[in-house]
Amino acid sequence: MNNSIFANRSVGSIVNENYAAARIFKSFGIDFCCGGSAMLADACRTAGVEIEKVCEALDKNEATKCDSIPFASWPTDLLIDYVLKIHHRNIRSKGPQLLADIKRVAEVHSEAHPELTHLVKVFAMSLEDLESHLQKEEQVLFPYCYNLFEASMRKEHVEKMHCGTVANPIRVMLSEHSDEGTRYKFIRNLVNGFAVPEDACLSYRLMLQDLEEFMDGLFEHIHIENNILFPRFVHLEKKAVKSDE
Repeated sequence: MNNSIFANRSVGSIVNENYAAARIFKSFGIDFCCGGSAMLADACRTAGVEIEKVCEALDKNEATKCDSIPFASWPTDLLIDYVLKIHHRNIRSKGPQLLADIKRVAEVHSEAHPELTHLVKVFAMSLEDLESHLQKEEQVLFPYCYNLFEASMRKEHVEKMHCGTVANPIRVMLSEHSDEGTRYKFIRNLVNGFAVPEDACLSYRLMLQDLEEFMDGLFEHIHIENNILFPRFVHLEKKAVKSDE
């Protein structure tokens, strides 16, 4: 039986406490963002890895006190700002350039690596879906949740959301996060875990590196929302919206 302090905790709570744990989960193929509510033992079984090895890595990480951004300790409005100004901007600025790079690499290497042609199509579809997703957050969910936070700070009340409850748009966001998480796991497998082919040129290598960084950023985005912001939004709504009773 494993006596690690992490053995009986959810994956999301472990990353909330120390985001450096995300790198460990990534190395073991454990989903810490969309699957953040899963207990570590269940997540290990799903990933097909031994919980003892994962706990050993987490224990070492805890012992060395790796630096990480303490997202869970940030105020809600700052977290929303971070998602908007870092993640949303990066998706829109880096995504199109990355797609262009993938297309250029595919033009040269697709005969030897036909998976690149598929990668172009999948990544292009992702950017389209992500843009729709970002707009929903910016135009519907986040403005209302800013109001919830400010009302809570002033100990005031706000009107009920036009969607009925904040849980309704959150449900949509969670579903879209799950879809993107599944898509990027497919992309990871498509490019063999970002392993660089022996015949890859410098542009090919840089493209894979940028693609992995883009995916890491997306998973950080999903983690912050699924495991920190969305539960807070539900809690804030209970405090700031008057009951109909």
